[in-house]
Amino acid sequence: MPGTVQLSKKELDELIESVEAEGGDSTELKKLRGEFAETQPRKPARRQLRSVVPREEETTEERLDREAGALFPGGISADILAICIEYDGNYSLKELKTMCVEAGLSPSGHKKLLAAKLVAHSLPLDKGKRIY
Repeated sequence: MPGTVQLSKKELDELIESVEAEGGDSTELKKLRGEFAETQPRKPARRQLRSVVPREEETTEERLDREAGALFPGGISADILAICIEYDGNYSLKELKTMCVEAGLSPSGHKKLLAAKLVAHSLPLDKGKRIY
């Protein structure tokens, strides 16, 4: 039983050119080339979906409240947000991660989230409850 060889369209064209350049008969190859288009279905073009309605971006306060609001019973207040932004400006990501590890907190997250974790962890206690 003869072996099977699979060629791409480009490879088949190159083989036809090579056979013709050497003075050979490429009739059978050209016949196969004609069948190639019929047997190889074209892939449909991909549609790129575009959003019809532009999404509004979350504000820093909304994102932080969504991600770390559970750390603060009243949510992220303006004071807490200001402290988080101050931490974000004063410390690198590496420094904030180190501070979280030292405080026994998870070091995962972006700078403002790490800052919120540190703020929630370091707020003073009042009769066993955190003051927010």
